[in-house]
Amino acid sequence: MSETSAQEFRRGRRYIRALIAVTAVVVMVDIAAVVLQIESSKRSDAARSEVTAGLSYEGNMSSIMQDTLSAETGARGYLLTGDSSYLGPAKAAVAAAPGVLRQIKRGSRSDPVLRRDYPRLLTLLEARLKDLVSSVDLYQRGDIAGALKIVKTNRGNRLTEQVRSLADAMSARSAARVDKARGSSHDAQLWADRAAIAAYLSSALLLLAMVMLFRTYRLTEAARHESHLARLEAERLNLAKSGFLSRVSHELRTPLNAILGFGQLLERDLVEQGERETLGHMLGAGRHLLAIVDDLLDLSRMESGELRLSLEPVQVSDAISEAKSLISPAATTAAVGIRQRPVNVDLYVRADRQRLIQVLLNLVSNAVKYNRRGGNVVISAGRIDGSMVRVEVADTGSGISEEAIARLFTPFERLDAASRGIEGTGLGLALARGLVESMGGKLVLSSEQGVGTTVSFELPAASEAEIATPRPRRPDPVAVGGSEPAESDQRLRPAISVLYIEDNPSNVRLVEKIFGLSSDLGLHVAGEGSSGVALARELHPDLVLLDLHLPDIPGEQVLAALRGDHELADTPVIIVSADASPIQAKRLLAAGANGYLTKPFDIDQLLAAVRTRATPPPLGEDAEITNRLLDPPMVGSLHVLANNPAVGPAQIGQMLETFRADAQGMLSGVHEAVAEQNLAVAERESHRLAGGAGAVAAGRFRALCKELETQARAGELERCQELDGRLDEAFEMTWNALEREFANELGHQPVRIQQPQ
Repeated sequence: MSETSAQEFRRGRRYIRALIAVTAVVVMVDIAAVVLQIESSKRSDAARSEVTAGLSYEGNMSSIMQDTLSAETGARGYLLTGDSSYLGPAKAAVAAAPGVLRQIKRGSRSDPVLRRDYPRLLTLLEARLKDLVSSVDLYQRGDIAGALKIVKTNRGNRLTEQVRSLADAMSARSAARVDKARGSSHDAQLWADRAAIAAYLSSALLLLAMVMLFRTYRLTEAARHESHLARLEAERLNLAKSGFLSRVSHELRTPLNAILGFGQLLERDLVEQGERETLGHMLGAGRHLLAIVDDLLDLSRMESGELRLSLEPVQVSDAISEAKSLISPAATTAAVGIRQRPVNVDLYVRADRQRLIQVLLNLVSNAVKYNRRGGNVVISAGRIDGSMVRVEVADTGSGISEEAIARLFTPFERLDAASRGIEGTGLGLALARGLVESMGGKLVLSSEQGVGTTVSFELPAASEAEIATPRPRRPDPVAVGGSEPAESDQRLRPAISVLYIEDNPSNVRLVEKIFGLSSDLGLHVAGEGSSGVALARELHPDLVLLDLHLPDIPGEQVLAALRGDHELADTPVIIVSADASPIQAKRLLAAGANGYLTKPFDIDQLLAAVRTRATPPPLGEDAEITNRLLDPPMVGSLHVLANNPAVGPAQIGQMLETFRADAQGMLSGVHEAVAEQNLAVAERESHRLAGGAGAVAAGRFRALCKELETQARAGELERCQELDGRLDEAFEMTWNALEREFANELGHQPVRIQQPQ
């Protein structure tokens, strides 16, 4: 992708993020405007309703006062003139008063002050109307003096004045509420208008944002399309480069093999010193060319992600010592001293050992080549935090300028080395950094002109669980494959032929050492899954040991291929893996494996598994100790093995009978050791008993043995004597339970065991 397209692509991404943010804000504003409009409309409607109710209330108050005055005027006119026509308006006013009062009562409910004053108003009106009605009634009965007496008193005037005063106050209160409601309605309408304007503006802004977004999307898509085409082209070129390097490697290695091979043969026959020196230059040039080919292939594999690594705990001091020993002859020739600072022997990194030494060789070789005569190279290593280890290689050469450091990691960049007559390819630093990063670390270089250069790299530290068992040093790569023995050699074929499918040379060498302890075991090795399946079809081994992490295909696929081959379907297969998960072990056993061993494995455990062609899932020292008579998970595992046609119930029964016989002998040893107060022997024998019990699912008996082992180690004699007294009964109960559980495997009816003497 061109620089212009790249800038347009990045700019488009920034525009998209900005427009998305603007769109989100606009949407939020629209939502807020809609909510505000709804709330304002509700408030305006409520205010208008309150104004209407207030105006109605004021009208009712005016009506009640008018009715009261009409009643007074009619009553007085009748009493003074005796004209009954005055009573018509008065009676109508008295009749209308209750309905008006009910409306006033309803209108007073929403205000606490009005609600408080209404009963008083009602009382005053009732009293005033009662007086008027009473005076008219007395007059009609002929008691004119009594009627006039009521009219002439000031009580009626006082009641009327109190009614008028209270009615005016209540009307003023209602009027104030009406004014307030009108103001609230106005404010609500104003906010509703503002919300509508905000919604219109935000919608217009959203429309503008969508237009800009669409334009930006088109520009970004064009840049992305160009980027995609450029990436496809780069991948095509990378594949072409890898293919080219692979073909070149093959074409170069073939003649180089002849050149170097016949050159070494010729070197043995040459006598004259001059001819030997000439041939030495030829061999050196050939080896140099071979190194270039190897480095180029490594770089190509790293760039394409095809570099295969076997990560394992590697002792740092051992790797440094090996690299130092390989470079020491060249350092002696160049008059450069190599000093290794003390490194903790317990310092381990998680790395591919071969690649780690390759990195060290590159760095130390550079430190020697670019040093001065009489100079020094110092190698140091140490832990920098809880998870990383740093290794430094410092020299006392002429140093490198800041400008030149940036070019050092470019392949084939040698600065002025060629003009100084220093041999090299310019690939070492680039390859070293790529290897370190592939192993999960980082590599940095610092330099000061006139002082020297320091190259350091960091790698993940190996965990304590990974380095718990010392691992053998990696040998030279082992040969992969094999062939069927000739007919004349069939009599030399070992009693048990084992095929080990494993790509890690360290693990292969360990198994070779273990098998070397027994003359009846023969070992064939395949470094890949596909070649392992092919070799199994050729050799028909008695047993296959299978690693799960292979460079070409997973071990599970190898197991499936073996089980799917009608000629190899019954060949026992034992998984050898560093994964100690019980779930993993049970899953693979169910898939057809005959056993599961975890790395690092015990020698006796491995040999026993090879000879029995099967083993239950491993039960380590730290495994859960159950107090149940039989351990259900282990019982299930034993049944799985028994149901596997390649193992069968007979082998499980044989294993149980072996446990019974061995356990009776070990029980006698424990009894004798405790009786003689020899707790060291008691600890050892109880440990052996616990191990055997765990393998046959004897949970409670194993727990008792483990407790006896712990107490014997602590020197608690009395507690050991108590536990020793419980062993025989626990063993008898355990064996009876095993006989019932595995009656089919044992092939006989339960028989009580004989107590050990």
